[in-house]
Order: sequence, then structure tokens, then C-alpha cells
Amino acid sequence: MSNRPPPPPPPGSQGRTSTPPVGFGPGSSPLAQVQARPLSRASTPGASAGAASARVTSPLARSAVSPGPYPAGIHQAAQHSPRPMASQQMAAAYSAPPPAAVPSAQPGQGGYIVPGATDGITQQMGNMSLGQETYMQPEQTEVLSGRPDLTDLDTAVPEVRLPPGTACVGASACDERVQRVTLGAIPRTDRLLRKTRLPLGLMITPMASEAPEARDIVRCRRCRSYLNPYVTFVDGGRRWLCNLCGLRNDVLLSMDYDKEANMQIDRWQRADLRSAVVEYVAPVEYMVRPPMAPSVVFVVDVSHAAVQSGAAAAASRAARDALQQMGDADGRAQVGVIAVDSSLHFFCIRAGAESQQLVVGDCDETEAWLPAPNDLLVNLRECYAEVDTVLENLPTSGRGGVGCVLGAAIRAAQKMLTTGGRIVTVVASPPTGTAARVDPAATELNSWYKTMAADFARAQIAVDTVFVGSHLGEASVACLARYTGGSVLQYSELVGPETGRAVAEIAHMVSVPVSMESVLRVRASRGLRVSSYYGSFFLRSMDLLALPAAPPAHSFAAEIAIDEPLPPVVFFQSALLHTTAQGERRIRVATLAVPTTDSPHTVFSAIDSRAVATLLAKKAADRVLTARVADAREALMHKTLEIFGAFKTECTKAASGAATQLQSPRSLRMLPLLTLATLRHPALRASSTERPGERTADIAHVLSLPPELLLATLVPRMFSLHDLPPEAGLPDPATGQVVLPPRRGLSAEELSPRGMFLIHGGSDVILWVGRDADRALVHSLLGTTEVRSGIIALPDLSQESGFELNKRVNNIMRQISAMCYQVWAPLIMVCPEDGAPHVRVKLAQRLVEDMDPGAPSYTQLLAQMRDKINRGNF
Repeated sequence: MSNRPPPPPPPGSQGRTSTPPVGFGPGSSPLAQVQARPLSRASTPGASAGAASARVTSPLARSAVSPGPYPAGIHQAAQHSPRPMASQQMAAAYSAPPPAAVPSAQPGQGGYIVPGATDGITQQMGNMSLGQETYMQPEQTEVLSGRPDLTDLDTAVPEVRLPPGTACVGASACDERVQRVTLGAIPRTDRLLRKTRLPLGLMITPMASEAPEARDIVRCRRCRSYLNPYVTFVDGGRRWLCNLCGLRNDVLLSMDYDKEANMQIDRWQRADLRSAVVEYVAPVEYMVRPPMAPSVVFVVDVSHAAVQSGAAAAASRAARDALQQMGDADGRAQVGVIAVDSSLHFFCIRAGAESQQLVVGDCDETEAWLPAPNDLLVNLRECYAEVDTVLENLPTSGRGGVGCVLGAAIRAAQKMLTTGGRIVTVVASPPTGTAARVDPAATELNSWYKTMAADFARAQIAVDTVFVGSHLGEASVACLARYTGGSVLQYSELVGPETGRAVAEIAHMVSVPVSMESVLRVRASRGLRVSSYYGSFFLRSMDLLALPAAPPAHSFAAEIAIDEPLPPVVFFQSALLHTTAQGERRIRVATLAVPTTDSPHTVFSAIDSRAVATLLAKKAADRVLTARVADAREALMHKTLEIFGAFKTECTKAASGAATQLQSPRSLRMLPLLTLATLRHPALRASSTERPGERTADIAHVLSLPPELLLATLVPRMFSLHDLPPEAGLPDPATGQVVLPPRRGLSAEELSPRGMFLIHGGSDVILWVGRDADRALVHSLLGTTEVRSGIIALPDLSQESGFELNKRVNNIMRQISAMCYQVWAPLIMVCPEDGAPHVRVKLAQRLVEDMDPGAPSYTQLLAQMRDKINRGNF
């Protein structure tokens, strides 16, 4: 291997220099040509800078500075490559508009480092004194007053600006939907991180987008990270330097030669070198058994309470719709059904024969037994008609008794799923039995469900729980979903349109393709450590999450700690090993590069406030599970005050005195509103009227939703329908996407008696109609001029003439649902200006800028924050 010639340079690098150009490693500035003789290290800083300028022909090299401390173990070849940028330059980069496009840092001669070629420049530039800012410039700060501009929430995610040459080839950055970090410039030391009081975290949604498929798997021998665009090729291209741990790894022959085609290939066209998010087909070495078939067992409550509430009928319809939507291209899907009341009702299903119902009255959660060895879990394609008949008759299959032996039912379902799968439970009455019994009035959780969740996680079984009603022991039963990667849905009642909504959401939850028998591992550069995780998973170790199911809309948050000084650029890599619905074992790898800095000004200038708010909301929701709601609210508010207090101390002129106004970096100007919206979210709302079941489901949503969906529930979109712009609600000719109207402020000041307003909160929608609204517009939207308080399903009148507003509003609703991964099927709560009190209360809860019984208004919050920060008593 060592005698084979080096591969050709990457595209675009030929012909740029007359002499062999020098390559550069991750985070370094491109150097076009450096003299081969050693540079003098004894000169003064000024002379050193001049010598460096004389020897470097590339103008980009003049911005290179000392790379700073490297973790132990990083090879000296990495130190030979100077890393930009100094703290002052980083601050300027983040406060200024994005620079003009710089040609991709293509490594000359294949991106190979010439050892010792640039160490003189590194030493000389490191001796330069660049000084520090004493406070942030006025254009980098903003005075928070008045009402917020909600359009900031629709802007693009702040770009992580990496030094030129961080990637070995011109590679695409990591998709922010898959992985995003709270700080676009990470403090280089733990001391600086504690000084800023900012949370350092990583948001991970592994299946949020498509990923190109990479050929063969190449991994570091020491840290086991995967090949990615930020590695460095050294020793003439025969070895590559791991960007996470610094180990030199031999380049495999398969990177340059295709044995099957018997021809040389271009390594620079590899997907894992050109894209930060890739997917591999896992070889047999990554399997301990054949990939499991997609299997689901429906456990449906058919007790008297479930039949009377409509839960059994809704579950029947949802299961039938889900099996129709699932698709079974390879004929491997399996289905089973268990009806449960005070007994267990099993169904022996055979193709071409009438199904047989078997009733088991002796229900023991510890030793649940199956009445038949076969035909309880059957092939969906072979027995589709028979399964559909069983589900159709499911509401009448029970005895209509009192009780729900849920524990015995899920234990029996576990025995049916011998290779793993999903259990979908629909519960409408409190679980009964012995060990699994739940007392709705008890405050203590039943630990039996948490123990069962651990068993399910080891058996690769995910549990989705659906509650219909309230006081069903939701907090205990929801542990099944929390520790197995499942979902939690809750419906107070199923009346009228609510039934259709429940059917649609349950069917989508079951039918959406999920990653099965998954494990997620997060790796980071040396000096970084994952301290805690938030989401729905079972924690096997501090860097490994077990996920029996990983839906596309499930996200995970990782809080990061700094253990030792960091290099100028650090890296995060997540790897999800999973099984697809088609039975393929695959690995989804995402790599994110983030610069570091010694300047608090740069840190505050590069904050992703939406990611910070998401992490703080998940931490607060997680705290509610083990402490009082008031404690979680207080901790959230205290953290927000700490952040703004640290900014005042470190980055403003009024560091030690009282300020008349609350100052904020531009990057944080939306954080007070997002904090206020989080305090008013049902998961954290300080109200005794919140039902326990609803709060349990809301906590599950906060923990599992990705940032874009969580923000949609925290801060709704409000549109005025009476004066829609001409293009709103219609497809954009350029993109095909429906154009959304401009957002309005979430305050009662925006409402007018002559107007109609739509408040879309992701999972719920409110239509406010003024008393003097144009009746022709009301008819164009609803098909009637009569407006009554209540919940409706918006009719689709787009095919009829005279209903233009109805067509455009339906388009807007569908567009927002698509942006929310179709997770919800929201209904519309009509709220006339003089409508019913409970409807007006619901509206007031969604107007997050106004005062609420449990939270101040936005302007009051700013005043309170300013006073507490001035007094320093937070």
C-alpha cells in the first residue's frame, strides 16, 4: 500500500501553482506556497509578521494566527497548519455581514500536509498581540423595549462561520434540521463558558432529511468516528488525520480503487467527503441478528368507558387507516390485535378463514400467557382482509365490563413480538390488575411501568400510548413511551370533529416510516463531553442511546461540558445505526464543525437563540418529571436572567452600574419572548386547571419535538385574513411552496372588530372573528355567515366558485402542516369577539405578548428582567 502513487488532487486544484502547493488541515488558512527552508524563530513579533508576509504568496495566509492549545494526542502535523481566527477577528466576522464567497479550500496535491513547512509561521503569528475589545460595539447590541418583531423567528438559522479551509474539499455543511448547536462560536475553556452562563448543547434529529449514500465505511481506529469532510490527508495522501482525536489512520485501498470494476476511482467524489450528512449500508459486522420485520400489535381498551367515550371506535378506524397507509412493498409487515377490558381478548387470524376470538380471564402481569402458539401475529399482506374485519368489529368484541388489565395486555404483546416491534395502546379507563394497577388519585408513580419500559428497550419494542379522557394514570403509563422512543397522544374527549382529528393523528403515528432497533451514539472532539440527554430513549451509557423506534419528527438534545481547553475548531458527530422498514441495516452519520473563541463578545454574537430556547424548554420539561412545576419555571427564568446578566457584565459599558434599559446582543433579542412563551406552554403553565393527562402529553411533546416544531407550538403564527396580500395562500411560481402571509404580533392590540384572524399553533388553530367582520368574507371562508363558538373542521370549498378565501386558507393550513411533518391534524376553534368564555380564555393563552394569570406581559417581563439584573438579586 505504501508504494502506490498518491491519488490525483481534488477537482479545481490543478494549474493553480507552478510548484507543488502545500495542503492544509481542518480549520487552517490556505497557503499557496511556502519556502522549504526553516523560518527563523528568533525574530521579533513585528519582524516575524513581515517575514511571514514575504514568504506567503496567498493573501488568505495573512489572516492566520496562532492555533492555540491543542488536546493531547493531536499529531504535530495538525499544529503545522495555522488555524484562523483570533478572538478579535472572530468577533468582527460575526458582527459583520457574511463575507464574499471564497473559493473552496481545495487541498493541493490531494490535501497533503508537508511536515514542518509552516511551523515557523505558526510560531511567529502566535507571538503577535492582537488586543481585546472592552465592550461590544453599538451595532452588535440592541435595546429591548416595546413589542418584539416576530418575523425574526422565520429567518434562516444563524450560519456557523468556519475558517476557510476547514473542509478538505468543497463540502456541504451539516443540515441544520439534522444537527444544530446552541453557540455558533464555542468558548475555548470551561471558565469562559461558565462566565457567559450560556448553555452549550446539541440538537439532533437524525432522520429529518434525506442523506446521500456513501460507498464503504471508513472509521478511525481509536475513537471509531466516521470519515467526514473535515479530516486531513497527510503523508502524501496515504494516511488521514482524524479530526476528532488526531490519530493517523491508513488510507484504505478501496478509497482509490474499485475492485469490482477493476479501475481507479476519484476519492474526492466520495459522499462522506463531500457531504456532512451521509448514510451507509451496514455490513454484516454491524448485525447481531437478521434485520427485524416491521411488526405492530394494537392493544385497545374495549371496556364500558372506552366504548361510551368513542375511544374503541376511533382506535378501530385509526388502525384500519394506518394499515392501509403503511404499505408493505416486500411483504414482511406483521400485525396482531389484543382487546382488553377485565379480560384479554386474542384473535387467531388465518388467511381465507374466519378469525377466532380467544378470551383469557386469568390475567397476571408477571406471567401473561398466550392462548395459542401461532396465528396471533400474522403477515399483513397474506391476511389483510381478515385483519381488517377484526379491527372493524373491535368495538363490540369486549364484554362491556369495568376495568382495563393493561399490564397483562402489554406483557402478552411482548411475548408476541419475539424479535421486537411496536405496541400501540389506546387507553380510556384507569389500568387495573395487581402490579400494574394505577390509582388516579395517587401522586406517586407506579414503578412497574418504568421497569417494563427497560425490558421493552432491551427487546427492541417501542410503545406508543394514546389516552382518551383524563385521570387515567397517564404519568405512570407514559413511561412506556418515554424510555422506548414512542409517542404520547392525549384527547380529553372524542365528540364531533375531535374524533376525526384523533383518527388522523393516530393513523399517521402508526403508518409513518420509523427507524427500528436503533442506537444513537454522539462523539465530540477531545475536551468536550456529553453531560446529559433529553428526549425519548433508554440510556445505555453516556454516549449511547437505545431507540427501539426513531420516528422522523423525534429529536434529542445533548448538553455539552468542556473538560479541557479546546482547539480552534471542534467537531460533533452523531451516528444512528437503524433498520429501515425495507429490512436494510443502515448507519446515518452527521458531522458538525464549530469554531471556538477566547472572546465573550464573539460568543454572544454567535448565539442561536432558538436552539438555546429549545434546550432550556427541554430541560425545564424534564425537571417537571421529578420536581414541582414551580421549581422548573423558576429555574428557567433564573437561567434567562443569568444569561442577560452575564452579557451586561462582560460585554457592555454598564458592567457594574444600573442600566435604564435592558440591553441584548442581536443574537439573543428573541430569547425573552421565547422564555415567556415557554412559561405559558401547557407543560409549564402555572395553573391548577391543567389536567394531568394533558400536561403529561405536553411534556412528552416538548421533550421529543425538534426545534422548528417546538417553536411552532410555543409562539403561534397569527395572520390577518381580511387583508391577505394577493400572493398569500397561493403557490410561489418559482418554488412551488405556498406563500404564507406576514406574521402579526401576538397581542390583543392586533385584533380589530372588522377583522378576521387565524392563530396557528401547530397542534391547535383559533379563528377570531370580529363583531363587524365582512359577512361576505365570512361566507367565503366558512360557507356560511353564521359564526358560533366551538370546534369545526374547515370545509374544503376550493372546487366551488365564490370561495377564494377558503381555498387560500386551506392552502396555508396544508403548508404549515407540511412544515410540521404532518404530526398534527389541527381543528379550528372559532372564537367570535363576543364568544363563549372558555373559548376566549383559550385565545388569551395563545396571545403570548399579553399578560396572563400565570405570567407577565412581554413589556412587563422586560422591566422585571432589567430591575433584577440591575439589583443582581436573581
